[in-house]
Amino acid sequence: MHQTAKPDSIKALLKGIYAEALKPVLPSHAMQDLSLPKVQGRIFLLSVGKAAAQMAAAIHDRLPEGTTGLIVTRHGYAQSGFAPSNIEIIEASHPVPDDAGIQAAQRALAEADLLGEDDQLLVLMSGGASALLPAPAIGISLAEKQDITRKLLHCGAPIDQMNIVRKHLSAIKGGRLAARAHPAATYMVAISDIPGDDITMIGSGPSLPDISTCADTLAIIDQYSIAIPDAIRSRLENGNLETPKPDDPDMQKVEAMLCARPADMCQAAIHAVQELGYEAVMLGDALEGDAAQLGQDHAALALEYKAEGRKVALISGGEATVKVRNRDGRGGRCTAYLLACAIALDGAPDICGFAADSDGIDGSEDNAGAFLWPAVLDAMGGKDDAKRWLDDDNSYLAFEEADALLITGPSGTNVNDLRVILIG
Repeated sequence: MHQTAKPDSIKALLKGIYAEALKPVLPSHAMQDLSLPKVQGRIFLLSVGKAAAQMAAAIHDRLPEGTTGLIVTRHGYAQSGFAPSNIEIIEASHPVPDDAGIQAAQRALAEADLLGEDDQLLVLMSGGASALLPAPAIGISLAEKQDITRKLLHCGAPIDQMNIVRKHLSAIKGGRLAARAHPAATYMVAISDIPGDDITMIGSGPSLPDISTCADTLAIIDQYSIAIPDAIRSRLENGNLETPKPDDPDMQKVEAMLCARPADMCQAAIHAVQELGYEAVMLGDALEGDAAQLGQDHAALALEYKAEGRKVALISGGEATVKVRNRDGRGGRCTAYLLACAIALDGAPDICGFAADSDGIDGSEDNAGAFLWPAVLDAMGGKDDAKRWLDDDNSYLAFEEADALLITGPSGTNVNDLRVILIG
């Protein structure tokens, strides 16, 4: 990539890498050879998450006759043309839960109650399910759950900590759905959006036993100084909100498997950049931490490789966090990362890149992520303006000003974020 290359050609190159990286983690590919267990009785299919419709569509023609089900996905994420008569589709709110999600969760619990010993609850799980399938524990209101969710999002807590809290305030998460389905068997197929691929954390684990505790939940709440109602704190302190554990009798007929992981996306990205002649440097598929700091660190590394005269692609996955200071700000973790990276690079020639959420939406805006190239700061109005946008949590607006947003719409999968920086 030469520094005189036009932004449109740079963006096209980078968008092509993003598209190639997503191919193996799309349900149509990741589930094409999936073998489902044989069931004597009937199957109820529950598919939840940002890839819920696409996962159900990928196996629909392999489901036994008489299968019924429910798909719960984010507004706008249903798959065009897929509307089977035997499966209801509900669209709900993400990342803050709403009444539609509550109704879907209650429907799922009611269906689980009807299953018998020879039946199966077949769960397809993808990222976003925690918010899309809310069922506050008895005595906890939706408003209280929404308030705690917002506070967790704004404080920058990593996803595993968020999901521990969600599990313990829920009537469906942390294995409680599988407990309701017992004595029926529960079988889960999941796309991982969790750094480290802890399958019990995907969607806050409604169909798997939980090893976290009420004490863990309180420690997280106190770590971020999150105010919660006294009644909820009391129930956590006395263990009243504890989740089913691996030795629980109701957890003995559960199985689960992963069909796609962030590592699969990163490996495809490695192949894509190698095809373009770059040396691939994998920084990790499960990176966490502050998005802006991560951007600064990767910029410093890119400058080191540039000084060595090497043609390198820095690749990383994972889910960074943003501690929100401006509640009215517009931006997500990918644009915050990339804006901090661009500022640190300060127009260095022959370096370009992108950061994007694999589900097609970064935060709550309409973009998957954004692009950078040497002159992107100039297109934003200069380095000082870029710094102000970053400080005000308005990274989306900075890249919008530079015509540097990566907009794809929902991708049909969700395996965390992908970041690629090309040097040389």
